Amino acid sequence: MELVGTVAVGLTRLFGSVEPDGLSSLPLRGPAIVAVNHTTIADVPPVLATLYRAGLRPSVPCHRDGCGVTHGHVRFMASSLVFANPFIGPLARQAGMIEVGGRQAGAAALRAAFDALDRGEVVGIYPEGDVSATPDGSPRRFRFGVGRLAAESKAPVVPVAHHDARRIGSGSTARSLGGALTSIVRRPTIKLRVGKPIVPDEFTGLPLRDVVELIQDRVTDVWRSVSGESLPRLDLDQKEKPL
Repeated sequence: MELVGTVAVGLTRLFGSVEPDGLSSLPLRGPAIVAVNHTTIADVPPVLATLYRAGLRPSVPCHRDGCGVTHGHVRFMASSLVFANPFIGPLARQAGMIEVGGRQAGAAALRAAFDALDRGEVVGIYPEGDVSATPDGSPRRFRFGVGRLAAESKAPVVPVAHHDARRIGSGSTARSLGGALTSIVRRPTIKLRVGKPIVPDEFTGLPLRDVVELIQDRVTDVWRSVSGESLPRLDLDQKEKPL
C-alpha cells in the first residue's frame, strides 16, 4: 500500500489547499529528475499530495499494469533527519526515499539516485538542501548534487516551484507544527506550478557550475510565475557542496 501519498493528501486537505498548474509536464516514467524549491518542512505534504493526485506517486515503482503510462512513481531524496524521526522515518522508508547524510553519505545517496535513474525511475530532489528560506520565499543557491545527477545521467529535469507554503508553518519544527495547527482555521492556499522539462541537449557538455545555474534559473523562473515576484539572477560563485 502506498501510504505516503495518501497521508500527504489528507494533511494538505486538513491544513489548506493547493492551486496546481502545468501538471501535464510531470513525467510518469524515467529516467527523469523532479527539482522542487524548499522553504519549510510544511511544504512537503502539499508537494507530495499534488504529485500523487496527478498520478506521480511518492513510492517505488509497482510494475503493475499501467505503471509508467496511467501513473508513475517518484523517489525523493531526503535528509537523514527525516529518516531518524520516529513518525516520518517509517513513511520515508516505505516510500523508498533516498537518505542523504554527511559528505560520505551524500556520495552514497548520489550513487543510489544514479542507480534509480539507470533503472528508468523518476528521482525527486530539493536542490537547496535545507529549509533556511529567504524572506520572500525565493529559491536559494542550489547545491551541486542536482547538477551532477543531470549531467552524468543525461536525464531531463522538470522544474517545480510553489509559493508560499510558509503560510502553513515555517521556522523550526516546533514552530512549523504550531503554524500548521492554526492553518486548520486559516486555510491558506499554496500555489504550485510545474515548468517545462529541461532537456539534456540544453546542458550536455556544460561545466557543472553552469548546469546547476541553468536548473536554478528554471526553477526560479517557475517560482516567479507563481509568486509574482521579480528577482535578480543569483551569482553561483560558491564553493561546491555535494548535495
